[in-house]
Amino acid sequence: MKVVIAPDKFKGSLSGREVARAIGRGVRRVYPDAEIIEQPLADGGDGSLSLLKDLLGLQRRRVTVTGPLRTPVEAHYLLGDGMAFIEIAEACGLVQVPEELRNPRNTTTIGVGMLIEDALARGVRQVHLFLGGSATNDGGAGMAAAVGYRFFGDKEHDFVPMGDSLEWIVRIDQKDVNPLVREVEFTAVCDVDNPLLGPEGATYTYAPQKGASPEDLPELERNMRHFASRINHWLDVAVADLPGAGAAGGLGAGIVAFLGGRLVPGIDLMMDLLGLEEQLRGADLVITGEGRIDHQTVRGKVISGVTRRARTAGVERVIALGGGSSLTESERQELGLDRVAALLEMPGVDLRRAMQETSQLLEELTVNTLRGE
Repeated sequence: MKVVIAPDKFKGSLSGREVARAIGRGVRRVYPDAEIIEQPLADGGDGSLSLLKDLLGLQRRRVTVTGPLRTPVEAHYLLGDGMAFIEIAEACGLVQVPEELRNPRNTTTIGVGMLIEDALARGVRQVHLFLGGSATNDGGAGMAAAVGYRFFGDKEHDFVPMGDSLEWIVRIDQKDVNPLVREVEFTAVCDVDNPLLGPEGATYTYAPQKGASPEDLPELERNMRHFASRINHWLDVAVADLPGAGAAGGLGAGIVAFLGGRLVPGIDLMMDLLGLEEQLRGADLVITGEGRIDHQTVRGKVISGVTRRARTAGVERVIALGGGSSLTESERQELGLDRVAALLEMPGVDLRRAMQETSQLLEELTVNTLRGE
């Protein structure tokens, strides 16, 4: 019998690796002769780079770049095996901007481009950018400028556009772009499907969280619309309605338009990088899980991704374990799960105990679930 254990972390109590180990102990008690593979996962959000660093043996590199307020900041990214992994918030993060200075009219992604330049200089063939947590609404214009794109205004002066100056762009020039950009594969880890423009787009959905006032929004939206039209005209790339283009203040659109990149769900990239498809081959049982199993689980989280891959691989049984679960029967069926079980459903287990004794309880929950108790 072959069992694959592929869970996310239980936030606030156990890492993904610790979750996998606890479940593994339970599996061995029920199936002592089973072949067991423990493969912790993450969905592209918190903890993803730490997991990749540990499992892929990546090196951490520190670079001084231009931050969101155009002042120097220390940023880190991961390197290894011809790949670079960049969290864009390291170079343009909202946490880097004091609350009283937050305004996406005046912030830039140029530091993201500087991290890309540093990675390209080290011979990488793939760059994976993790979106989220940005302080910007510049559509990736700053990033593009850092890799060699030039933006010209009406008097043929070049400048680096920000949220409040995207409308000044008349011409986009590509002749000075780093040639390595065309030779490298770029992916943007993006778990939202917001387009660039409109009521669900970058400006109206996210700019208020970054300090934009209600009065700022129409102007920022108008500027972003102009930016999209200039991209379409000069680069022949349509980004306005692209799902995910609105992520990170339009940086999703910029990665597609200026880097030729693609937007991918975080869990799909993580499963590919960690070789889950190969591990699932010939498996009889898959056990996945995450701290909270609810309606969000259906949308791109670890459980839904693992279940989808397991079914494609022909696995007969897929079980999900969690700290708590509010999943409905129809949602369980939609996910394709055979069984869902949670720590808080165990007799005598309250939230305090579930958080304090997670590992031991998870082992027992695994045993009980596999024995049909």
